[in-house]
Amino acid sequence: MGNDYLLERLLRERDPLLHKRVKDSVFVLEHMLNAFLVRFPNFTDHSVLHSLDVLRFCNEIIGEERAQKLSAGEIYVIIMAAYLHDIGMGIGEKEYKEFSADEAFAEYFRLHENPDSATVVRTFHNEFSGMFIRKYAGLFDIPSDDLTFAVIQTSRGHRKTDLFDEEEFPELETEYGRVRTAYTAAIIRLADEIDVASERNPELLFDSSTYTDEGNRLAFGSHESIRSVEVTEDAIILHTRPISEEFVRVVDELAEKIQGTLDYCRDVTEKRSDIGITQKDVLVKPSDN
Repeated sequence: MGNDYLLERLLRERDPLLHKRVKDSVFVLEHMLNAFLVRFPNFTDHSVLHSLDVLRFCNEIIGEERAQKLSAGEIYVIIMAAYLHDIGMGIGEKEYKEFSADEAFAEYFRLHENPDSATVVRTFHNEFSGMFIRKYAGLFDIPSDDLTFAVIQTSRGHRKTDLFDEEEFPELETEYGRVRTAYTAAIIRLADEIDVASERNPELLFDSSTYTDEGNRLAFGSHESIRSVEVTEDAIILHTRPISEEFVRVVDELAEKIQGTLDYCRDVTEKRSDIGITQKDVLVKPSDN
């Protein structure tokens, strides 16, 4: 079984009540996560299936030995953020109007007159995720204010944020143990970044040519070209079968981008925790299937 269900198993063993809270939340979440399709019908998958892949990658990145160093609170935060980090992609019009009116976005709207809501949500979805979690923390049955804060920051931290900022990403002492939010956010950021294989969009295989938008064409073509992602103790391996010669370069560029994220997250976890990340390299190898 390897590291399959590693964090879920450890949480069930260490704190059955926290584990039950996660299970109850996931039941509520599935419909909410699928709501992203209303605004993004042709976008890469951000449903519960993506959340499950991110959680699987968290298990594989962390591994059994390092997972033993995590508190029940940290495990809970990583699992919940794996499910919730993209919840901001599916906000309805009511939340969109409420959240986008926040002063934090005033400069963006000053510089971008009348942007369409899909562009705004895509740009700030990690911040909208944090706002959504804060608003509905009771619905998700998050048991305390400090864990709510940790889940929010870990979800926000999957993109654009400075994980070295000790005020934004502090180390918390909770009744569920220490929670190092810089570490939990770095793990989610890396796990999210490596969910790039064709299995993420199986219904779109061999169909990227239908997209006229260049960004979408390249994004879906790269997903089709990466058949699977393997995480070992030392490396992240992209098993590829490029759909055309053009995508050899595209995949190499994506591998460089993932390497940059890996280097950053390794640096964060080494300097802001005593756990670290063992994977050092992003490799591109031909796929056997």
